[in-house]
Amino acid sequence: MNAIRGLLILGIWGLCLGEVASATILSYGADLEFSGGQAPSGSTPWITITLNDHGSTGSVDFTLSAANLVSSENVSELDLNIVPSLNGDLPLSFTGLVKTGSFTTPGISQGNDSFKADGDGFYDLQLSFAVGGTLATTFSNGDTLKYTITGTGLTALSFQTLSTPAGGHGPYVMAAHIQNTTGAGAGGSGWVTDSTGGTVNNNVPEPTGIVTASIGAALGLLGFRRFRRK
Repeated sequence: MNAIRGLLILGIWGLCLGEVASATILSYGADLEFSGGQAPSGSTPWITITLNDHGSTGSVDFTLSAANLVSSENVSELDLNIVPSLNGDLPLSFTGLVKTGSFTTPGISQGNDSFKADGDGFYDLQLSFAVGGTLATTFSNGDTLKYTITGTGLTALSFQTLSTPAGGHGPYVMAAHIQNTTGAGAGGSGWVTDSTGGTVNNNVPEPTGIVTASIGAALGLLGFRRFRRK
């Protein structure tokens, strides 16, 4: 019986190892003001972006956070790229909206090289946030936005590509316009990006539901054999 029990435990581990997906996570942290405007006054990164494909293709979880904006600083625009091979698959689908904080849901526009960041080049995706108003409507300190983005063959690395050059700066992998950067009511603004081109983490363990089911089935079998012995 001990031998059988040992084989079952080894089987559980085998199921776990066989069913763990390897996610790729792409992260951007805006730390550079590139347009000659007024940089945000908080610590960097002023905003962060995380793209997680959970080890599969066709679906990516997108998270935008404004954790390090201060006072009335707010994001008015965010521009992203996708690899040229996927431009023919636009528009992508943005679903599963999750909001942390109080702000107006952004508009989403898509088109190959359709959106220009001031001083940089052209981008394929644009999120347009509320401007003016109050902290209850703008995307400001502490706010977080999450979407699931779907499209044929889409992965996290689909978003790691440079803007099409069309200005004196860049090209960059992302750009965001931050308003009210010199304090409440002062009206300063700046365009920011990730000076490093982003960080990629490959082979991040992503246990799937199959793993849980497999473990449950194996443990159930152990329990059944113990019951048979009584």
